[in-house]
Amino acid sequence: MDATADAQVLNQLFACARYNRGRDIIAANPGFCRLFNTQLEALQDKGEVAFRPLAHNPVDDAAWKHILSSGKAQFQWQAPDRRWFLSRFVRVGERDQVGTEIFEVVAEISAIKKKEVELTSRMIALGNATGLMRLSPDGFITEVNSQFAGLIGQGADACVGRHFTALFEKNTQKAADLHRILPTLHKGEPYSAELCFMDRDRLRRWLRCTFAPVMDDEGHLFEILHYAFDITEQKTVHAEFRAQVTAIEKSNAMVTFDMAGTILDANAHFLQATGYAREDIIGRHHRMFVERSSAYGVDYAAFWSDLRQGKHRSGLFKRFGKDGRELWLQATYNPIADTNGELIKVVKYASVVTEEKLLQAEHQSQIAAIHQTQCVIAFDLDGTILDANDNFLNAMGYRFSEVNGQHHRMFVDPTYATSPDYAQFWQDLAQGQHKSGEYRRLRKDGRDVWLQATYNPIMDMSGRTFKIVKYATDITAERERHVDVQGQITAIQRSQGVAFFDMDGTILEVNDNLLETLGYQLSELQGRHHSKLVGREAAESPEYLSFWQELRKGTYQSGLQKRFGKDGREIWLQCSYNPILDLNGRPLKVMKIATDVSANIALAEAFEDAKRQAQHDVATSLPNRAKLMSFMNAMLASQGGSMVVFYIDLDRFKPINDTHGHHVGDRVLGEVADRLRRVIRDDQLVARVGGDEFVIAAPGLPTEAIDRFCQRLLETVTAPIHHETGEISIGVSVGIAIAPTDGSTPDELLRAADSALYKSKQNGRGQYSFFSSEMNERINARRRLAEDMRHSLAAGDFIVEYQPRFDTRARKIRSVEALVRWEHPERGRISPADFIPLAEQCGIITPLGEWVLRTACATAVNWEGVGVSVNVSPVQFHDPQFVEKVAACLQETGLPPHLLELEITEGVLLDDAARATETLEALKKLGLRLAMDDFGTGYSSLSYLRNFPFDVIKIDRSFVSDIATNQGARHIVQAILGLGRALGLSVTAEGVETNEQLTLLTADHCDEVQGFLLARPLRSSKIDELIVELSSQQSKRHAT
Repeated sequence: MDATADAQVLNQLFACARYNRGRDIIAANPGFCRLFNTQLEALQDKGEVAFRPLAHNPVDDAAWKHILSSGKAQFQWQAPDRRWFLSRFVRVGERDQVGTEIFEVVAEISAIKKKEVELTSRMIALGNATGLMRLSPDGFITEVNSQFAGLIGQGADACVGRHFTALFEKNTQKAADLHRILPTLHKGEPYSAELCFMDRDRLRRWLRCTFAPVMDDEGHLFEILHYAFDITEQKTVHAEFRAQVTAIEKSNAMVTFDMAGTILDANAHFLQATGYAREDIIGRHHRMFVERSSAYGVDYAAFWSDLRQGKHRSGLFKRFGKDGRELWLQATYNPIADTNGELIKVVKYASVVTEEKLLQAEHQSQIAAIHQTQCVIAFDLDGTILDANDNFLNAMGYRFSEVNGQHHRMFVDPTYATSPDYAQFWQDLAQGQHKSGEYRRLRKDGRDVWLQATYNPIMDMSGRTFKIVKYATDITAERERHVDVQGQITAIQRSQGVAFFDMDGTILEVNDNLLETLGYQLSELQGRHHSKLVGREAAESPEYLSFWQELRKGTYQSGLQKRFGKDGREIWLQCSYNPILDLNGRPLKVMKIATDVSANIALAEAFEDAKRQAQHDVATSLPNRAKLMSFMNAMLASQGGSMVVFYIDLDRFKPINDTHGHHVGDRVLGEVADRLRRVIRDDQLVARVGGDEFVIAAPGLPTEAIDRFCQRLLETVTAPIHHETGEISIGVSVGIAIAPTDGSTPDELLRAADSALYKSKQNGRGQYSFFSSEMNERINARRRLAEDMRHSLAAGDFIVEYQPRFDTRARKIRSVEALVRWEHPERGRISPADFIPLAEQCGIITPLGEWVLRTACATAVNWEGVGVSVNVSPVQFHDPQFVEKVAACLQETGLPPHLLELEITEGVLLDDAARATETLEALKKLGLRLAMDDFGTGYSSLSYLRNFPFDVIKIDRSFVSDIATNQGARHIVQAILGLGRALGLSVTAEGVETNEQLTLLTADHCDEVQGFLLARPLRSSKIDELIVELSSQQSKRHAT
């Protein structure tokens, strides 16, 4: 093929360009233009620096002269876009000829370069990790790295220039091994061998060496890379292992079997112990030594099955010798595998065990078991460390070299280490006294470690102590759990009666609360049986025996139980009996937690007695005055003197008697009695105390509850009564007295309620009045406020303000909380603390809450990416249509669900957890977020977080306000933040009012903050302005 044809082929396959002597580009093929993303017109009459800038151009003036003179050259170079290229230059024409041109073929080699860099990196990494030596093709050392120099104990300069065979000891290996290396490498084949040399201390060292040939393009050996690993320790261990095996075989009976149990070989010790000759046993089965009744049993088959699966078997085995005599062998059966991991035989090592040896072996086994499971360390008599096992070193964070020869005080608090008690501790041990207990020691990293330990003086044959061995178990985790549990128990013991029993019912401990309830001293109960408190008849019953049987099984027991105090009186306890388990899960003792509910039982019994015995009023079947007084006395005693008395009089009752007769009047009284029964709760009592007068006695109630109760009572009793001649209308007036304000005895309360009743009749009948004028005024004010609230909701007097919630670190608005405000037309702004509870009690909260939700969602649609949170009242939450209403609101307003957050307090979840879960999960399916408001101020917050699908925790302002001055409040906030992170919940701190509070919350990684320090509640227009302002500030920060 001629030169023209060659050029055409190159032109089709490669990127090509032509230059004149002055380095100007004359022509370039399409491949060249594509490679450099340019057009030929842009290159012509320009130097080759047009696409190879000077900073990246290897073709400098000197290189160009070289190309012109030599006629060819090649360069690797990198373009500004980080691509790598290989350029080959060829001169066309004579050197000094006028028309001489330079022809360039260029190819991209970025991928090759990348692999080259990776290979170089790997070579560097390998060289850093191993000993590396570079050799010339004839075996002379050209370079060694520091690792190799360190391995052989010589400097790099001392090695370079020497033949590699001079480094290795020829006496310990055949010279042919060394001289076979170079011929193998020249063939392009690697060579590996284990070679030995003497280090500078004349100690023999072993290296595992790999010689790797590096060939040139023509297949000739260019360089030799030698990698070396120090295997001296492995060789030593292997040699020691072989020596140990030899020693074992010399001192123990040994017999070898194939995997089926056929005997392959046996040593002299085994033959001597069994009385057989070698030819008597070779080829026979192992069962020849086993008792005939066991040789074909299931256990024996399982024994060999385990060995065939590679499982070792060891222990004390009964075998039989040639003469039928019984032998006891302490033996191990060891499955042996070949290099491919296939099991090929079983080797048994055994020693004949006498009775004395049996005892010794048992002792040694116990010691070995202790070493495997416990921390063990040995000391000289002065406390110097002699030895320590891995368990101890791991527990304390040390290596053995760091503790060997050191004193025990390195693990002890410095103050204790210099105390007389510590000196006495070691004096006692040196004198042979054992020490045991729980000890606090220090790890290498300074952390506390708790050890359950025994210090055991070890005696020599003459009875003198010569060392101390300490056995210990790391109980740090158990101790921490114990401290936690003990804290919980302490909290329980402060408020409850607590007792501990042995599993047979023996009383171990009783706390002061329970002792006071029972009237005993601790010494009178400790060591006695639980039945002492039960009574003889109950203690002998099958139920009582079964009760303790279940506890011994670990079954929890609880219930209301009658017990007897020291003075014989009956005491009712609400109890739980909790079996406490040991580390193996077995019941260890029983913890009883009890609450004295005797007063409640007395009240219940008085109530039942009143209901049973007071059925003397023929017309109404209600309790009479006497039974009412008994009930009131019991209630005042159990409720701490708190009670409400409602004195009820029927208006216009006398005309009914006069007009319709007494038989109709009696029927009216019976109907009124039935209606009153329907009004009261189970813990309340209604009695007839006169002709048309009734009294209801109830436990103490808040003012709002009394108001609601009276309204329901009036509505229920005054409904028309149907009679055969028509309807009978009746009115009711009520007087109210409250204990202890209006009286502390039944008589005083009845007189006060009667006086209040008179006030109701004076005011126009059909009303209820309090004995206290102040209470009356409060009730009337509430009525007026409720009525005003209904008018304002219709008139649009309510508004919504929004308080921003800020990202703690970025200080940008994440969301806002919607807060309802009431602008009363006459009284001005009314605090939510005054109208929200009233709205919940009088039924206004549902329409008000729906209005707030709609308003907040409609407003938040205009804030891109800024969410809104809305508080949910318990009344709203329990509305069966609540989820549907929220869904409808989102649809109507167009607010994306993830931008709506509903804030729910713990009280919402108290009544019906199952229904609450259903509602919360339905809300989550809508895509919105749920926040637990006022976290930490309620009842069982942790269980709520575990069981309900919340996204956010809001820390109550009562904790935030104290974090700068009260360490306890700070710890609570930190605990809540840690809990939030552990559960994957966002945490918002409310009520941030000082810079110090904000700084602490930021340091503790709180996610979100809100409060007056950052922004007060604002109208929606102001929020719009604030969002724009903060966005502008953030843009300026990014710009600078």
